[in-house]
Formats: sequence, C-alpha cells, structure tokens
Amino acid sequence: MGKTFRIAVIALLSMVATAAQAGAAGVAPTYLRTIGHPSHAVVYPSGLDVDSSGNIYVADTGNDQVVAYRPDGSQIWRVGTRGNKGVGRFSNPRDTAYIAGKVYVADTGFNRVDVLNASDGSWVTAWGTRFISAIGISKGNLPNGTPVVLVTDDQQNAVFEFTTGGTLIRTIQRPLGTGQGDFNAPRDAATDSAGNIYVADYANDRVVKLSPTGGWLMSWGSHASAHGQFLRPYGVAVDASNRIYVADSDNERIQKFTSSGGYLQTYGSTGTGNGQFQQLRRVAVGAGTSPMVYGADLWDDHIDRFTQAGAFSKRYGGGPAPVGGFNEPSGIAVDTNTFVADSVNQRIERFTTSTGAYDLTWGDRGWGANDLSGFNWPRDVTINETSKTVWVADTKNNRVTQFTRSGTATGKTFGVAGSAVGDLHWPWAVASSGGNVVVADTWNSRVQLWDTSRLTPAWTQTGFNFPKDVAVEGATVYVADTMNNRVVELNASTGAVLKTISGITDPEGIAVTPAGTIWVAEAGQNRLVEISAAGAVVQTFGKLGSATGQFFHPTHLEIYSGDLYVTDSWNDRIQVFKLNDA
Repeated sequence: MGKTFRIAVIALLSMVATAAQAGAAGVAPTYLRTIGHPSHAVVYPSGLDVDSSGNIYVADTGNDQVVAYRPDGSQIWRVGTRGNKGVGRFSNPRDTAYIAGKVYVADTGFNRVDVLNASDGSWVTAWGTRFISAIGISKGNLPNGTPVVLVTDDQQNAVFEFTTGGTLIRTIQRPLGTGQGDFNAPRDAATDSAGNIYVADYANDRVVKLSPTGGWLMSWGSHASAHGQFLRPYGVAVDASNRIYVADSDNERIQKFTSSGGYLQTYGSTGTGNGQFQQLRRVAVGAGTSPMVYGADLWDDHIDRFTQAGAFSKRYGGGPAPVGGFNEPSGIAVDTNTFVADSVNQRIERFTTSTGAYDLTWGDRGWGANDLSGFNWPRDVTINETSKTVWVADTKNNRVTQFTRSGTATGKTFGVAGSAVGDLHWPWAVASSGGNVVVADTWNSRVQLWDTSRLTPAWTQTGFNFPKDVAVEGATVYVADTMNNRVVELNASTGAVLKTISGITDPEGIAVTPAGTIWVAEAGQNRLVEISAAGAVVQTFGKLGSATGQFFHPTHLEIYSGDLYVTDSWNDRIQVFKLNDA
C-alpha cells in the first residue's frame, strides 16, 4: 500500500465531530448509591523544616496541604485546598524551607514556589517559571551570610539559587550521568556557613559538594548500606556546626557527616516502631550546636524526632488512613466486585458491587522487582475475564502488575521506566481486551496493546498528548486524549485510528455502552458528557459540588449492567448512576 493511499484511508476513517454538534437531549442518569468515603492519613510528610523554636513546617503531599506543628505535636495551622492552580492551593507539595518568618514551599504539581507567613500559614506570594519539577527546597546562605532559597529540579538535573524575594542568583545544571561533574535526578540541596552547596544526587547514590558558585569540589557515597554509602539519598540538611545530614531513603536512616564526607552517626532504621521508617524522604535539623534531628516518613505517614545523640524523642502524625475509604481514588473496574485504585493511599480496595459494602484491601508502598505487592501512586485497575485476574497500573513504578481477585501478586508484570517500545512512563490507565491489556502510557503520549502471554507490546499508537484513560468495547479501543481535548477510537486488533471526536475539554475518564454511546469525564469542568455513537454530544451532566450528582474532579469511568460508575476523585468517593437512555 502506497503512502498516499494510506493517508487517504486514514483521512476517510477520521470522522471528526465537535462538541458544538449536540444531538438530541438525553435523559439524565439517576443516582443509585455511593461507594466509599474520605479516608486520609493525618499527614503524608514528604518534606519539612524547623525554626529556632522547634516548630516544624511540613509539606503534606498526600493531602495537598502544608501544616505547622508545635514541638509538643499540637497543630498550629493547616492550609491548602484541592483544585485548579490558584492562591491557597497546592498540588503535590514536596518540601518546605523556613527563613525569617516565612515558609517556602516546593509545589511540584504547580511547578512553583509558594511563600507563606509562618505565623498563620497565610499566603504571601508565589514565584517560579523555570521549573519542570520543583521537588526540593531548602534554606541556605551566600558566603557573606545573605539568606537564599535553593530549589532542586530533578527533571532538569539542576539546582536553582534564589534570593528570598524570588530573584534568580544562579542556575547549577549538570549533565545527566554518573561521572564527576554529573547529576542524576538530584532531589535536595543545602549550604553550609561558607556557602558551599551539598546536593543529594539521588540516582547516583552520593552527596555532591559544590563551591558557592557551583564548581565541583568533591562527592562521597556509593550504592550500598554500609556507613557512608547510600540507597537513594533524598534529602540533605546542614546544622550550625556545618555537619551534613542525609536522608538515606531506601536504607531508611539518616546519616551524619563532616563537611568533607567523614561519617559520624546514624539515626533511625527500617521498621514501623518509634525511630523507624518505611520510606524516609527528608531530614531537617533544629538550631544550636546540639540540634534535634527530624525525619519525614512519607509512606508510614509520620515524622520522627531524635536527640542529637540519636535517641528517639517524639513522633508526629497519626498513622495510615483507615481502610474502606479513599484519598483521591482514580481507577475503577466493576463486575460482581468493584475494584478501586486508591491512589494517594497506595492501595487497591474491593467492594461488593450490589451493596457498595467494603470487602478487602491489598497493597503496600514500595517498588522493585522483588516487591510486586508494592505500589507507587497506582492510577487504574482492570478485570481480565480471560485470566480471572486483575491488572493494576502501578503508575509511578512505571509498570503494570497482575493480581488474583483477592490481591495476591501472580508474579506477572510488565514495563520499566523509559520511552522505548516495551518501556512505560507513568501509565495512567489500563483496560482489558480479551486476554490482553491496553495501556495509556501517559507521559510517553501513546497507547499500547500488551500481549500478556509474552509481556510485550502487540501494537503501539502514537500522536496523543497525555492520554489518561482507555476503554474497550467490542473491537474498538476508546482513548481519552486529555491534553488534545478529544476522544480517539482505535482498532483493537491493530491500533489503527478509526475516528476522532474533538471539542471535549480535559477528558480524564471514558466508558462506552454496548450500543456505542460514549461517556466522558471532563475533569476540569466537573461534569460528564454523553456522546452518541455517531460522535454528537447528547447531554452534559453534573456540576461542581459534593451533593449527589455533583462532582469535584471526576476521573475514570466504568459501565456495568446498565449502571455508570464515576470516580469522583477529589470528593473521595465513587458515585453510581442508572443510565436511562443506554
């Protein structure tokens, strides 16, 4: 087949319908029931800092908030609401820095630095247009003692140094690599009293020491667990005596060093008891020559405080979220059971579909080839009737993993981080197609059909922009092509484009009736759109709110036995409706 003929065929098949082409008014769905309820941990700490009085300021990542605690553990204030980018809102805040009465927040999702008043959490300002991922923030100073703010961007392999007013002083950007002079996904940085900069060079398992102007001075560390070695150092802090503290995240400990890398001491160990960590993220130190030391454990939902000598002193936080509810549920799969990807709580929950009653939970927080039960922000789940199993899109682990219906890992998994065919980068959605699995490989902006017997892609279709959901009905794959604001239909056997439906706004969920009627979740519009099989808009349904029939950032959808299941993500629930014109 010649190129010209192929283009003509594709053009013929691509029947475009816009949202302005509304068809006959549909009959609104009828509310049936709600599955689940809000269930949040007290705090999901990813980063923190402490002032001279011992008050701590925490980036509460999983609640999209910032919270301040007194030394005795009582809360001073808590700020932040979920929603579109704006004043008083955070999206995945990852770290904080306290400087002279202000709290600086690395707001990773909104790619900015937010500045708050430390006294009450009130918003002061926000700045930053240079970031891809503002993942770390810390206080520092120039050699003359002038305070500065250091922002680490692991996607750009860079550390940005700013004045406290947000003026860029310098950018320290290094090539991606493992040699002297390279960075590999740096996660945090801090300075000593002379202005030397210490960088947690995360994927290189080392700490890098730079001059005040960014020149390479030295590094220390290697991939292991002995003193002075690291498994993914995530945070770094410096005390008044220029001792360096490193959050050695996968070794679940804080290590203390001299400014030239000499090992001094360890704080903490692996576990769930006092003074132990499940996923240490960052470290902070108090004031004075014998400061308290603080470790933020993101995955066990607490902060532990140690004396300078290494003794456990206090725990902040209330432990994991209770089961049976959600914190930002995302994906859903339905038959006689309803399976929900409870993303922020890093777990899959199962409910009885007929009643909505909670049944069981599985999953823990982790990753690696030997930890198939571990999740890292799972975004979707699908039931595979051929194998009688479920597959989970383990999004930030860049893989899809198979489980029994009761949550036991079968040993089957596919995907590793990357962009080549056979790699995945933040897979956001999965849908079964016979015995195989269709994957929205979101950050690679493509959709793939994976052969689950060979664990390799059978076909790959590109040309998408951040697709966030997929559905299969009969011989067709339906794609919510989120940032292209459209729905795309593909041939399930070959991946060839069959049709596009444009004019949809921010689609993050899609489901299809056996008759071919399409339902789309317009997440940013807080509503659903019904589209006929011919591509005409039939009706919109829902609006912003928390009452039944209202939504706050609806995402994935599912249709089962004539009922529509809506993941009402920021309301932390699943709403079920009867389709009256299916």
